[in-house]
Amino acid sequence: MTLRRRLQVFIAFFAATVLAAAIWERYVYLKARAEISDTIAQDIRLDDVADQLSSALSISIFISLLLLALAWIFLERWVLEPLDEMRTELRMVASGTIHQVIEVANPPEISLAAADAESMRQNLVTQIDLARAAWQGLEQDAPLVASMRKALSPTLIDTAKLGIDVSGQTLPASGAIAGDWWDLIRTPQGTALAMVDVTGHGPEAGVVGLQIKAIMTAALSAGFSPSAVMERVSAGLSDVDALLATAVILEIPNDKSQPTKWVNAGHPAGYWVDANHLITTLNPTGPMLGGFGGEWQSQEFFFSEGDRLILVSDGLLETQDEKGEEFGTQGLITSVVSGERTGSSAELTNLIVSTARQDSVTWNRDDVSVVVITRRLGE
Repeated sequence: MTLRRRLQVFIAFFAATVLAAAIWERYVYLKARAEISDTIAQDIRLDDVADQLSSALSISIFISLLLLALAWIFLERWVLEPLDEMRTELRMVASGTIHQVIEVANPPEISLAAADAESMRQNLVTQIDLARAAWQGLEQDAPLVASMRKALSPTLIDTAKLGIDVSGQTLPASGAIAGDWWDLIRTPQGTALAMVDVTGHGPEAGVVGLQIKAIMTAALSAGFSPSAVMERVSAGLSDVDALLATAVILEIPNDKSQPTKWVNAGHPAGYWVDANHLITTLNPTGPMLGGFGGEWQSQEFFFSEGDRLILVSDGLLETQDEKGEEFGTQGLITSVVSGERTGSSAELTNLIVSTARQDSVTWNRDDVSVVVITRRLGE
């Protein structure tokens, strides 16, 4: 028997009990009044009291029924309907719509249960993506793909010692090789975050991505400024035909009193969210990378405790729903605002990806990258 049916039976039984008790009280009252009708007729005050008692019994029956009706409405609206909503979303996920976000606003207890279910769904989606990429990689060329994926994967750096919390995802459009990549690189001044998006996807874009990564890693590790690094990458791409790339470099110093530098080579704008939840756009500071040269300016801001940085590739912004509407910067900013209270960079990264993917019908057209950096408090 379902919960709704059990509640209906309970309330019906309770209502029947209340009505039966009220009817019995009314019957006893009428019987008693009939037996002392002569006395009541001789005493006007006693007759008034009897009338008041009769009214009180009627009002009591009405209030009891009203409270039962309100109790049922409350249970239906605040318990059963949210449970039905969560059950519908769970059934959609179970039937194959794995990008359906599981979310219930109220009550808090059911909302927390839905949040746990959503966390489980996000983990399952991540595992499915990894399995799909591994299978497609076998079809492409397993040893080569594995080597390229490893070379393009982020370097494992203990960011806790650096006072920052970093999390990111790169999802290839086809197979297991993406033209997108991001990485943390040690510099003489601190740590640099680089994100690159090579036009196209698949093996060719992956090769160009490896070339750019080799140049950037060597230059940043040697202490070159972000602007100089962009110039070196552009020079290195002079012999690569028909492939362009966008890139952004953030150099975060170990000394928090020093400003963070950023250079953006035609990449989608990044977003800096300070501790007061004020969002600042980090716009491009120079052209795309393509071997034709250019000038890239370096700009600065102070990345303080509690601040966050969000970087994404155009594959995320350009994904479209059934109506042809792009996720866009508005969708990204909405996700960032709704995730203000997330405890870690990983949670906000998962939220951004799952929100963009939920209604997308073009998800696999381009590589997608998302990176979130949080400056830890008291670090």
